Amino acid sequence: MDVCIKNIPEEDWRIFKAESIKHGLKMGEFFNKVVLEHEASCHAGNWERILRGEKTCKGILSKEEGRNIRSEFRKDFSLRNH
Repeated sequence: MDVCIKNIPEEDWRIFKAESIKHGLKMGEFFNKVVLEHEASCHAGNWERILRGEKTCKGILSKEEGRNIRSEFRKDFSLRNH
């Protein structure tokens, strides 16, 4: 499939191409790798922010609400507190 991505600065495009070459991947393969790694890191961080009582990106929980959820979650599953 051919895709057109608009508004990519020329320098960023050069960096992207160079990185794909460094990793020995075609640009499409490298794009997929970057997207999957980004997705995995975002999902891993979301739970950590909630359980540690930090505000999420959208500000859904206050620090106190996050701490309370973490505490109740740990009690319900008999997990030790860190």
